[in-house]
Amino acid sequence: MKKILLLSAASFLTALSLSAASSASAQYYRLQLKYNGQYLDADHCTANLGLNPGSTFADGACQLWKFIPNGDGYYRIQLKYDGQFLDANHCASPVTLNPGSTYAGGACELWRFVPAGGGWNRLQLKINGQYLDADHCASPMALNPGSTYAGGACELWKLIPEFVPIN
Repeated sequence: MKKILLLSAASFLTALSLSAASSASAQYYRLQLKYNGQYLDADHCTANLGLNPGSTFADGACQLWKFIPNGDGYYRIQLKYDGQFLDANHCASPVTLNPGSTYAGGACELWRFVPAGGGWNRLQLKINGQYLDADHCASPMALNPGSTYAGGACELWKLIPEFVPIN
């Protein structure tokens, strides 16, 4: 019961901080993978998603994301560079970018945070409950119902505010 309350509180705080950031200004974040510390990256700002230790292409805008609330704790995750959204192609793998999908009423672009402890979260797709997964902790980005590879660290993400320098 204590663990459930802590996870619920962490989820609430994540949602609260994103909500406050999105209402105050256009706050952008990097999504850092737990396994290797690399960031979710739109390769040279294209629809191809992968991991990168810290891109300087387009001043880093290929790995900066804004979280747009969509209700019920779900977000559309938008790339800073060109405004495209993190999208599970027809609600399946691969996960790429899309300027605005209407497939399944746009549900292939709705994600929520599922706290995993220590500031790490899984990003869960609304339509099927699967998680954003760096396939075997590398590219490409895919959906997975719950990976156990590397102890699940291939689908654990942390929000790093844009202003935090990359080491």
